[in-house]
Amino acid sequence: MVLANNVSDIFENFDFTDSIVTEVKWADNLLDLIVVVDYYWDIQDGRRDTRLLKLVFKNSVKVDFQINKELPLSSDEINKESLFTIVLFKENRESKYSSNKQKHLEIFTTDYSKSWLSVVCSEVILEEQ
Repeated sequence: MVLANNVSDIFENFDFTDSIVTEVKWADNLLDLIVVVDYYWDIQDGRRDTRLLKLVFKNSVKVDFQINKELPLSSDEINKESLFTIVLFKENRESKYSSNKQKHLEIFTTDYSKSWLSVVCSEVILEEQ
């Protein structure tokens, strides 16, 4: 079920802060990047459970991931969920990739200065999984 079919609707109606990225994959067409998120604000809105929501970045032409290289060596020492908890999701309108036909979107997880995910795409759709 589609919850929002453009960037404006998503940013006006959904706040991804404190939500956790649970899955990242390419759609069958290999052009759409899908990011599945355990949506935190459902609990804050009085629901009993959170929903898994899918951000579908349509016709992605550029995708970059930045994972902090200063992670502890032992996987037992880190809380993996905290590495994928969203602190900021925004559109980068000053980007050289932003235009009428393309959107440059960024998801930040562990720090506000470097995005964990940067995507240049034609549009974003939000669906309930």
